[in-house]
Amino acid sequence: MKTNKNLAIILFALLLSVASFAQKNQKRANMNVVNPKFDATKNIIDNLTASQNYSSLAKVFKAAEFEQMLREEGPYTILAPSNDVISRSSENLEFMTDPKNIHRTKDIAAYYMIPGKWYASDFGKLIRMSKGRGEIKTADGDILIITLENSIIYLTDAKGNKAKLVFTDAIQSNGIIHGIDKTFSPN
Repeated sequence: MKTNKNLAIILFALLLSVASFAQKNQKRANMNVVNPKFDATKNIIDNLTASQNYSSLAKVFKAAEFEQMLREEGPYTILAPSNDVISRSSENLEFMTDPKNIHRTKDIAAYYMIPGKWYASDFGKLIRMSKGRGEIKTADGDILIITLENSIIYLTDAKGNKAKLVFTDAIQSNGIIHGIDKTFSPN
């Protein structure tokens, strides 16, 4: 009887430690998608360049010759895949910064830009007004489909690549940045 009691105590302690470990790992995973610290007084390109997790997108914009535009003009809404997401893409940073791929890089870079300032709440309104499936034009005129699933906003490109917003509403001096968890591939 005493052995059963000790065994129950040990099992309970083991379950608590496993639950605690899982909770810590979930918190670490969530830390990767927390709104990055962007300076709202700086422009899009300067903030992306200075970011530890989003500097690859700045390199893509520079390779596409959009740097000056994203430094001065606006407003733009940027859909930003992280460095890690870009590195796992078939059209990764090495491909997109190769000068011989400039035309494809411009197409890709423009796919991550939406003219105007679109907050997450604006995406939500568009989804509601469109009865669950909104459409928005990228900077080069391609269409992204916007949907809401389990309170999460998703954007889907023409090839069916579906990215969820992992952080929203990072204000910039010339626009806004939203983080996404996948890359897009224009036609």
